[in-house]
Amino acid sequence: MESPRISSQIQFRRRKKRKVTHKSSTQPANALISISRTISVWDASPSPELPIGWQIENIPYAQLWKDTMSEASLVRFFMTQSVAANQMIPQVDLITAFCPDNTLEELQTNLGVPSDRFCLLDDRTNNGKVSVGRGYVEPLNAHQLYLELRKKVGYVEVQNGAQALQLNADRRLLFITDLNRWTMMAIISTASIHQARALRDSFHRHLAFTGFIGAAIPAAGFPTFQLAFDIPFFALRTTLSHDPPRDLRARADKSTLRNVSDLSFLSRRLARSPRPTYTHNLCEAQISVLVTGSDSWRWVAYCFVDTYYEHVDKRESVEDYSDEPETDNDSHAAFRPDPLAAGECDANMPVLTPREYFLVVLESRLQQVKDEWHVLVIYLKDKVAEYISTCPITMPTPSSPSYAESPSVAESHSWAIRTRNLLRKLTQSLNAIINQLESFQTDQTFTSVIGPFARYLPAILASTKQLAIFLQDLENLCQDCDVYIDSLSFRLNDEGNRDGKIQTRVAGFSETTNFVLTPIALAANTLSMQEQVIPSLLRLNGTSFVILVVAFMLFIWLVVGVLRNWEHIKKGLDRFKKSANNEDLESVEE
Repeated sequence: MESPRISSQIQFRRRKKRKVTHKSSTQPANALISISRTISVWDASPSPELPIGWQIENIPYAQLWKDTMSEASLVRFFMTQSVAANQMIPQVDLITAFCPDNTLEELQTNLGVPSDRFCLLDDRTNNGKVSVGRGYVEPLNAHQLYLELRKKVGYVEVQNGAQALQLNADRRLLFITDLNRWTMMAIISTASIHQARALRDSFHRHLAFTGFIGAAIPAAGFPTFQLAFDIPFFALRTTLSHDPPRDLRARADKSTLRNVSDLSFLSRRLARSPRPTYTHNLCEAQISVLVTGSDSWRWVAYCFVDTYYEHVDKRESVEDYSDEPETDNDSHAAFRPDPLAAGECDANMPVLTPREYFLVVLESRLQQVKDEWHVLVIYLKDKVAEYISTCPITMPTPSSPSYAESPSVAESHSWAIRTRNLLRKLTQSLNAIINQLESFQTDQTFTSVIGPFARYLPAILASTKQLAIFLQDLENLCQDCDVYIDSLSFRLNDEGNRDGKIQTRVAGFSETTNFVLTPIALAANTLSMQEQVIPSLLRLNGTSFVILVVAFMLFIWLVVGVLRNWEHIKKGLDRFKKSANNEDLESVEE
């Protein structure tokens, strides 16, 4: 994809050099002026003069950590302002727990670091028209990435004052699949002071499974821009029952970074049916992209993509973008897929301006997210409709004898509650992303884009509308579950009342049986004692047995009657005592 030429007469003004410190200075000018100056870089032409502060891109934020001799760990120092590195805030705790202190030592010594290659780095010059690569880099593992990022981005002065003979990394792209603690530490330990501020938020949103789409322009400190989108989504994948997808990245509590849920409960299973060979799994995933820099011609783009849920053969990998590119008849590279844009554009014809490149990447990745939601919504609609329509409770007559083994009302009610909770979780997640997209479409940072790249805005809007349709489908499924739950609740109440009546009758029958059989048993036991113990009035004959049965029966009924009506008897006795006391008082007064 060819980048459009930017025609404008706005030039950068040469600024007076200032001493760089680890503390950001507050701008005395009005914040609106600062923001206006920063926004103007979108339409500015490239200047041969290096902006003040570009040299600081060669100074990693970790150097400040060493210079200040902070007691906080590097990660905690990186995630906070240097003067507040000891603050205990959830955002910092999440990152430090995921990326512990010993990760840096492992990365430096290359001990315990996975050899798998998850990273791709693309550094290029950028004068607004022509871009030359610093040298194509093969896929990297975390240790190799750390070594590459430690290299200076350019503009290095030698002793005689001339610049070193090396290409500048005016535009840097970094693509990482399944961001882990080692690749995160490679970035944290090498990122510049300007990039650290933007990376803090992106790291937190990516680990916290939180969405964001928009632009941020700091009001204080050196003027930079931050364009970011973080899109969490859910991927439906079918796997063998014994081999579900699993995210190997762990949190501090040993739980996985991304959750995988078994959706087998959505299907109706009859009694004694064998366990299915395949299961449907709902996998959490997220795509995070950050574009940040000091002006339109010197910037860096980070892209973190979750791919763990895919089978290895189908998984998006850095090797997919590092294979030998297609060549034309002159043996020139004709096309090399851009990994950040999911291979939708040519990395050999790079987009050189950050806003336009951000739109290209957002549109391509949003298509991927939209497709995942489409597959998931269709699956849920089919499963919910199938379960409700084939429920033997709501059907006039069972369609086959096998339905006699179907779940009870209580089991169906439990299914409906669980399904509704799942749908609400998905609805909330999708609704949040749609709200972010709607806010993005009114952001002047992007709506002011003109030229060929303006066509990406309608494409993003179309994807947003399609996601809104999926959201409506999920909300309708929630309503279907609510109606189903109401009908099942009525049935449960009816069955409960019927069961209660049956239990009452059974209890009454048991009580009557006890009243009849207990006196008989007592009479038999009494007459079975030795003769000298039996009262003389009783003899071992049928008459004595009948008399004893009747006597025990009257006694038991009397005791039971007193116990059952004790409250009424007690109230009657209280009234009698009160009446007697009143009569005594009257007699005394007379």
